[in-house]
Amino acid sequence: MKGRWNNPKIFSVSCQILVLFLFAIRPAEVLGAQRPIRIGFPVPLTGAFGRDGSLVRDAYLFWKETVNTKGGIEVRGKRVPVELIFYDDQSDPPTSAKLTEKLITEDKVDLLLGGFGSSQVMASSAVSEKFHYPLISGAASTLKLFARGFKYYFSLLGKAPEEVRGCVEILPALKPRPETAAIIGANIPFTADAADGFKFYAQKMGIQIAHFELFPMALTDYNPLLLKVKEKKPDVLLVGSHSLVAMRVIQGMKEIDFSPKGVFFSYGPTVPDFIQSLGSDAEYVFAASEWTPNLPYRDEVFGTARDFYKRYSQRFGRAPDFVEAASLAGALVQQQAVQELGLIPPLKDRDRERIMRYLYAKRFDNFYGPIRFGPDGANEIHPPLVVQVQGGKLVHVFPPDTAEGRPIYPMKFWKER
Repeated sequence: MKGRWNNPKIFSVSCQILVLFLFAIRPAEVLGAQRPIRIGFPVPLTGAFGRDGSLVRDAYLFWKETVNTKGGIEVRGKRVPVELIFYDDQSDPPTSAKLTEKLITEDKVDLLLGGFGSSQVMASSAVSEKFHYPLISGAASTLKLFARGFKYYFSLLGKAPEEVRGCVEILPALKPRPETAAIIGANIPFTADAADGFKFYAQKMGIQIAHFELFPMALTDYNPLLLKVKEKKPDVLLVGSHSLVAMRVIQGMKEIDFSPKGVFFSYGPTVPDFIQSLGSDAEYVFAASEWTPNLPYRDEVFGTARDFYKRYSQRFGRAPDFVEAASLAGALVQQQAVQELGLIPPLKDRDRERIMRYLYAKRFDNFYGPIRFGPDGANEIHPPLVVQVQGGKLVHVFPPDTAEGRPIYPMKFWKER
């Protein structure tokens, strides 16, 4: 071929234009690879909830690694790899909202997952609702999340007052049976709702409330509050808590030598840092939970609950918290939706609407347990559990039909440990 095509410069420029044109039209086909499905989430990695948020991040990373080891999510006979995009919201709800919008409008993610903390997830899910993005959360449960009439918010956890029900239902089975309870909680959405749940179920069971008080999350000296509670001599202390609150309560109880017969937390003791930081001071503490590895649940990706527990522990050198299990289970549910609906990225608005409708229509079962989303997005069928720190480990102690051990009660006095 003669003429201008014999000119090396013209030929080179023409080839570059052709390549650019092909990439613009169908980049995945030119590269011979499927474009990843991009999933984003804001999560606290610093600030008051940095410890807790890092657990949620690890859960999603473990899910991504597991899926991508097999080449990605199988959709219509193809393997679609997973790409995660996440940012630190610094435990600040407005920042969480801004980052969620950035993920949607700038990063062009296909789907979203929830971060950690009811206040943060409240903010991010308001943005996801505005843009019609399903948001599945495994680490938020305040009642306010479910009272907004949203269609695109889904929670793997039960509602906060329901989460702590087991911690009260166990009380009549303890000997001597507790007759009085003091209830305290940080005055932020989840922990305040948990304190209200403790109160509701305790009164329902005929347990006298000796003291009820909500305190600022910013409180650093817990001793004056705990001294007031100690004066009331309650049989048990029930605490609406996050991990930081739970640790400060135990430290304060020891400092003022306050030893009720039992202490129960809505959240905190299941976070690995709790036992690692407190050591023997964490012994005998009870906590609400929604998953333990001895339960008879399984799925095709992770196997049994115990299989997941072992693999996760090997990956991170620590046992998974139930919030990690719930968050990862939410990613699994979203994966199932993409697979069964046959969705290939980039996802469009109609694809996300199909996912939303699919989530309401199905019951899901995986290593985390049974999942069915009610009209408000809450998981309607997941049972609350109780665990206790025994010998430096969390032991599932309630309900008795699935428990792996018996509760130790009353707890030993501080001076006897």
